[in-house]
Amino acid sequence: MGDGKPKRVLGLVASPRVLGNCETFIKEISRHIPEQHVLRLLRLTSLNIRPCRACYGCVMGNPCPEDDDIQFLLDELAAADAVILASPVYYLGANAIIKGICDRGFLFFSILEKTCNKPIILLNFFGIPERIGMAPQMLETFAMFLGMSVKASLSIEAALPGAALMNEKNIVTADHLGRMLFSSGSIRPERGCPFCGSQIVRIAKVDYICTVCHGSFAIDAIGNFVKKKEGGIMGPPEHMLLHREWLRGMKKRFQENKKKIIQTISGYKEDGEWIKPPSRTPSSRT
Repeated sequence: MGDGKPKRVLGLVASPRVLGNCETFIKEISRHIPEQHVLRLLRLTSLNIRPCRACYGCVMGNPCPEDDDIQFLLDELAAADAVILASPVYYLGANAIIKGICDRGFLFFSILEKTCNKPIILLNFFGIPERIGMAPQMLETFAMFLGMSVKASLSIEAALPGAALMNEKNIVTADHLGRMLFSSGSIRPERGCPFCGSQIVRIAKVDYICTVCHGSFAIDAIGNFVKKKEGGIMGPPEHMLLHREWLRGMKKRFQENKKKIIQTISGYKEDGEWIKPPSRTPSSRT
């Protein structure tokens, strides 16, 4: 930015804990960013993000029927110069709010040209040693479908509030991350996907498929990763927007086959019994 204005760094806290590891570590990184900047913090768990209705309205260019906080989040992402996203690990995954936002990801198309190639740091905080499950994949998927440049995707052992800051090694890491955010550098895992760096793969018949970018690769006799085929997901906005055209084609095919689809599924309408939780009456307090 050559206009002299401070850069906007958006800190996305996917934890309900006030002054927990996610929040304080984002703030520690911010202290080490050499560029003049403003840190804007958003606690994702405080947002009202409703489930996607699967109506395809946004894919067709119509407003989303859900009147919630998703557009507020999209506007903040579009306006930011960089993002730091931090989440605790819950049951081998990131906080559910991350999945809820990604489920509304068709709306990312509307800001893709503004978020593409902006730097993002991804952080997972876990308690049980080596039990990070699929948490990194969830954050990496969020970043990838916004077209952002992942500077680092790290998992940090820290369960109790403040634990991340009590380890001097983590302070050094925060310093490195802060100085790197707006630089050309990045942290790549030693043994990650040769296309995107993700360390979570699906085992195929003769090779491995990255669960984030869906690139396929093999491992040679001496342990080197050998690229076989790109996944066709990552790319410039023009490339990623082709997915929206595919989705629009799906909507068209649905309309063309609507009569047959209704005939196929209508016979299942009365099967089973729908159950609901009991109604709750407001409790009286004395």
